[in-house]
Amino acid sequence: MPTLLPARRPRSAFISIWFVLDAVLGLFPPVYWIAGGPQPLIFGLPCSIVYFMALAFFIAASIVAAYWDDESRGAFAGTAESLSARSGGLNG
Repeated sequence: MPTLLPARRPRSAFISIWFVLDAVLGLFPPVYWIAGGPQPLIFGLPCSIVYFMALAFFIAASIVAAYWDDESRGAFAGTAESLSARSGGLNG
């Protein structure tokens, strides 16, 4: 199993704050309770359904942004080469 090399620079503070906001919005019940009322509809859907769809998009976007940040920091550099060297290449 290849070992990942440490990144050249630390993770962006923006990404870390984004992950904390993901956790707060996803796990803090009063936020859902505020959106969970049966009366208001957005495009014919209850607000709670729209809330969960928006939250899913927000969390997915944070994961993609973290991947791009890791890629730009060089966190994945050398893993393909080390895997090829350890396995003896494609032909073994």
